[in-house]
Amino acid sequence: MSEGNDEKHLEEEKALGEAVASDALDGVKDDIAETLKVDAWGNDIIKALVSSDDDPTEPVLTFRFWLLATLLGCFSGSLGQLYTFKPQTVAVSSLMLAVFAYVAGMGLSKILPHGILNPGKFTKKELALIVIAAATAGNGVTSTYIIGAKDLYFNQKFSYVDGIILVLVTQFIGYGAVGLFRPVLVYPRRVFFPTALASVSLYETLFAKTVNDNAFKIFWAATGGLFVWTFMPQYLAPTLIGVSVLCLANRDSPLFTQLFGGVNNNEGLGILSISFDWNNITDAGLTYPWVTQLNQMAGMIGCVVVIPILYYSNVWNAKKFPFMAQGLYTINGTSYQQTKILNAQNQLDEAAYAKYGQPYYSTSWAFNTMMQNMSVTAGLVHVALWHGSDVVAAIKHIFSKRSADAGVESAAVGEVDDSFRLTSVHPEVPHWWYATTMLVAFALGFYICLKDDTLPWWAYLVTVGIAVAFIPVSGLLSGITGFSPPFKTFIQLLGGFLVPGRPIANMYFTTLGANTIAEALAMTIDLKIGQYMKVAPRAVFVAQMFGGFVGALIHYVINQIVLESKRDILLDPNGDNNWSGQNIIGFNTKAITFGTLAPKILAAGGTYAWLSYAFILGAFLPVPFWLAHRFAPKAGFNMVNTAILSWYFCIFTVGVNSGWVTRNILGFTFQFYLRKYRPAWFNKYNYILAAGLNAGTQLAVFVMSFALQGAGGVTVNPPFWALNPDPKTGVFSDYCTKKKPTF
Repeated sequence: MSEGNDEKHLEEEKALGEAVASDALDGVKDDIAETLKVDAWGNDIIKALVSSDDDPTEPVLTFRFWLLATLLGCFSGSLGQLYTFKPQTVAVSSLMLAVFAYVAGMGLSKILPHGILNPGKFTKKELALIVIAAATAGNGVTSTYIIGAKDLYFNQKFSYVDGIILVLVTQFIGYGAVGLFRPVLVYPRRVFFPTALASVSLYETLFAKTVNDNAFKIFWAATGGLFVWTFMPQYLAPTLIGVSVLCLANRDSPLFTQLFGGVNNNEGLGILSISFDWNNITDAGLTYPWVTQLNQMAGMIGCVVVIPILYYSNVWNAKKFPFMAQGLYTINGTSYQQTKILNAQNQLDEAAYAKYGQPYYSTSWAFNTMMQNMSVTAGLVHVALWHGSDVVAAIKHIFSKRSADAGVESAAVGEVDDSFRLTSVHPEVPHWWYATTMLVAFALGFYICLKDDTLPWWAYLVTVGIAVAFIPVSGLLSGITGFSPPFKTFIQLLGGFLVPGRPIANMYFTTLGANTIAEALAMTIDLKIGQYMKVAPRAVFVAQMFGGFVGALIHYVINQIVLESKRDILLDPNGDNNWSGQNIIGFNTKAITFGTLAPKILAAGGTYAWLSYAFILGAFLPVPFWLAHRFAPKAGFNMVNTAILSWYFCIFTVGVNSGWVTRNILGFTFQFYLRKYRPAWFNKYNYILAAGLNAGTQLAVFVMSFALQGAGGVTVNPPFWALNPDPKTGVFSDYCTKKKPTF
């Protein structure tokens, strides 16, 4: 036998041996999936999803990575920015990106010549890293709210360079802080991030050595089926976004619209509406732990009871304003012209304000703000009571002589998971890498503030300090429950009291504080996914940095295109079925009321003082349940999360609200019944099904946005028919009337 044949024979034997070993490991995972019973918190589901199979020598920063990360990063950044201007604000699905990356990666591994361009088979780690980079590029969209608000409401434009820097600053200040908090946010087993599990399941399914035919079929059937189906509710038949039998029965009642309507932005509460649109339903019913969903359901029920009571009891002069809206109004219910109270420097003109009068919220939006504020302090106290020791241990670890260079001892953070132990064979990212990233981003933020000369330097220090302090709170809550409090309102209100009378300064205070927390959370989830896939930590660091730079370039360009081409629609509180400026409108509204008038209308004695008192109330909410659990540990008081309850008490005060009944039905079916009584099916297929449904929907929305709904420059309107009624007939797409109530 020739030498070449000998080498080939040895390679085949080695590959066979590896395959046998991998099959054995996959078999162990399958056995766990058959017998494991996951509790209501979602604990230990990772044992059924993540394989212990690993080859630490697999290359990841390959030519395929750089090519696909760049292409998909541009795609993700574009799509993420477009979604900012949609009636249903959704994030770019990493699952859709994974499908694209998998198909392209497998293709490149077959057609590229072997060598530096193609080191061998396309791997699970390579796929995960490509998606991490692309998903990072899709983040950062909330940083552009200030760009949009200044353009639409103040006729001020960012330069290209400054706009890009702003996006980078909010991403990388938070990323640096996340790196320092890895011992509490990434390494521990119990911080498993429920919202990441669909992606984890997809990666494992696509690269399992022992192919699970059923899982493959479920994924591709769900992806293909939802891709085709989504064209119905999102384009041809918008009635399917939310079928309201009660509105169909009574098409002339404004009350019915308020209670049972929900397919259009700010239409109604969507009570008993059944949705057939996955973009509206979302995967929350399949992926959030049952305990989280119980808290959400309780909050939802409270919301649909409280909002009508507030409105028809005329709380805060509710009947003078729309039932649901995010704008500002005069006492007569007309639109509030904010420029009339600002001087040439966009600061409060006291004389003009005294003449024109104060602005007012719709009652539903005021209640939304109050409950968001309550949720923030409830979340802070919840973490302090239940996880305070973890945060303290992590801080001690950061400043101890033992650094991340040498890994972390399990005693410092609680029990670490098996993925962390397998990943620890690679060199960890040193703390100074993250610290340097944070300091550079911090300096760039200083530059932005000094150039615009609106936010004082000391206020910049305050908002960044708050962001860094809140990152572990946000990460722990999200990692354990899937939910994170809405910190934006809290920081925006604080900025209003610290720098009153200056709305643009408030926008900066909010963007550089709250958005930093949001971006940090997204990057924390990707760090955890990298750990689950056993990707070298330094490769993950490179991927996230690269994705951040690519995304910043794209966000600004797409943002400017939409602002210029859809300006009139974005300024309309209701938008249309395809475009909406609701996010920018809400951001600007709070900048005016908080940034300009906080001491006047939100302090003690002001019209909306209870929006500020909510912070105090929220801080006390978790305490009774914590104390009750200490005295009766088996009674279930530990299942109550008042941060989630508070937020979901106002969840239907904005947006499209016709999907929540369907979502709760799915939650009961999957996270209660199947998890508890069909654990083998749940462990094997629940998350891969969620992955397929999300991937197909997101792909269809992208195609429609560019091909039919104007993102590509051309709008093709569908014909009017029974499931797409003509709005000129005076009804919304669910046949609820557009008539306003009369009093």
